[in-house]
Amino acid sequence: MREIGGYFPYIEEPDNKNHYLDGLCPPEGDLRFLMSGRCANYLALEDFKKQQPHPVAYVPLYTCETVIDPFVKAGYELIFYDFTKDMIPVFDESVLDKIHLISICGYYGFSGYDREFLKKCEERGICIIEDTTHSIFSADGIYEGCTYVVGSMRKWLGVSCGGFAIKKTGSFTPLILPPHEVHLNMRRQGLAVKTDAFRHPDTVAASVSEDASRLLWDAELLLRKVYDIHGSDSESVDIIEYYDFDALKRQRRENYRYMLEHCPKSDAYTIVFPYLDDATVPSHFTLYAADRGKFKEYLSQNGIHATSYWPVGPYINLEGHTDCAYIYDHVISIPCDQRYTAEDMAYICRVLKDF
Repeated sequence: MREIGGYFPYIEEPDNKNHYLDGLCPPEGDLRFLMSGRCANYLALEDFKKQQPHPVAYVPLYTCETVIDPFVKAGYELIFYDFTKDMIPVFDESVLDKIHLISICGYYGFSGYDREFLKKCEERGICIIEDTTHSIFSADGIYEGCTYVVGSMRKWLGVSCGGFAIKKTGSFTPLILPPHEVHLNMRRQGLAVKTDAFRHPDTVAASVSEDASRLLWDAELLLRKVYDIHGSDSESVDIIEYYDFDALKRQRRENYRYMLEHCPKSDAYTIVFPYLDDATVPSHFTLYAADRGKFKEYLSQNGIHATSYWPVGPYINLEGHTDCAYIYDHVISIPCDQRYTAEDMAYICRVLKDF
């Protein structure tokens, strides 16, 4: 059976550097590679605290626990902003005199936040930090007035570490620690097996691949306990600096466009972003499923490993936020990344048609 989704394999690196992240960092700024996205986020938050010891942050109600936890760990007071069902942030101007920092994100590659509100933040000297884990390859995926740009490459390619942080002006001041060796070795071992399974699917037993998946999940759980301002290993930096990002962007856009043109219409699901503008490089093909549990199980039975980003985290209170609660309850993302071609997208569409 065809398998779509799961952990990214390592690939052979091209001969030439891409200079992609270097090109996003101004000459007067600072680029650092970290062990993970939350390590990158934590670095930026600790750096900002040097100038604002008791910060109040305006953060998204729809987000991952691992995005919010660095704010809590760094001692920030949090105010949450809501969302529409279209994943558009609902900013409240009444908070402008209360906050010192705002965290934004372009979900699944689509940057729908209100730039006029962000300009008002800039005018008041409010720091803007953008988590670009979903939007790093979109042409409009970074708000031009950001102070910090953070994210992870782990959702885009096979890499043991993957975190990055950019400070637009000046250098980061906190001490960057070596990578956590236990976590790093778990990632390396798991991804090595996944790479073998991807390249030679007939020679790696399913049980061995499943063991690798469990090891990688255990690595994730360990990271949640031990993360700090951990830097990256040099091998991961090389992968990021030499990866063919032009091919990545091109294939993802082609796959997403194919899905838009051929995805069967159904009462069982709706497309969250039913368009593809010139700027966007999607991270996934994201849907709202009426019965997500049943839909996800059906996809899995057909070899399509879809993901629900995210479970409701411990800091999230959805009372009175019906649209945001709907997102959490119904969102599901199908892979459309550079590992796959139009033939794979056609397979996904056939599976969807039979649901």
